[in-house]
Amino acid sequence: MRHWTLSFVIISLFYLSTHLTGWLNAAGVFQQSPEWVRHYVPYGIWTLTIIGFFIFLPDDIFKVTGLGAPVLKGLWLACVFVSPMVIGFVITSELTTFSPLSLLDKALLPGFFEELMFRGFLVGTLICVAKWHFLPAALVSAVLFGVGHWFQGATPVEALLASVFTGVGGLWFAWLFIRWDHNLWLVASLHTMMNACWVLWDVDTSAIGGNLANLLRMLTIVLSIAVTAIYSRRRTSQRFIAANGERGL
Repeated sequence: MRHWTLSFVIISLFYLSTHLTGWLNAAGVFQQSPEWVRHYVPYGIWTLTIIGFFIFLPDDIFKVTGLGAPVLKGLWLACVFVSPMVIGFVITSELTTFSPLSLLDKALLPGFFEELMFRGFLVGTLICVAKWHFLPAALVSAVLFGVGHWFQGATPVEALLASVFTGVGGLWFAWLFIRWDHNLWLVASLHTMMNACWVLWDVDTSAIGGNLANLLRMLTIVLSIAVTAIYSRRRTSQRFIAANGERGL
């Protein structure tokens, strides 16, 4: 019963925090506010939601959300995984005119905070706190992540495609997050770098992209899966050897 209650609380808090700004905006609360207020307020709400949730629990916020994972390890892995996209765009495309602010608004902030909220908080708490299995937790996060990007489509078909692309991406991010021991810095850095490619080379206005962008994105996904599979296999072998060694002693 406790796990069902926690599941309801987690999903409800997630839903409320990710929709609160939209409701307030529709109610005219931000009508006289500068654009940056409407843009940055959601990230503040998400942060306060996560902190507030863990205040009432004995669980370690840094362990569950992945904030306490090795930062440099996550960063260099993200650099390796995103390399097909970077190399591909460098060879085939020219840099567009961009500003540091556009990278902050379109790459860094959404890349970090979306991973913190969708993977760190939602997937992390459903698995570690509510004791869900990986697949249902990842699917819930992926569906909500995809639906959250519906607005990127100019037509219903584009909106559906954007939701499907980002939903599959959300499932992939959740898998990497769990496979690399809840390393939020890996998925946040990778998400940020992939967003940055869209900004630096002006790939598309939505997450859909063209043929080249999708080919390079697929290469990044395949590379990350291959490296992660090798890492997981070696770690399993090491644990097996260590366990048998202890038994032998």
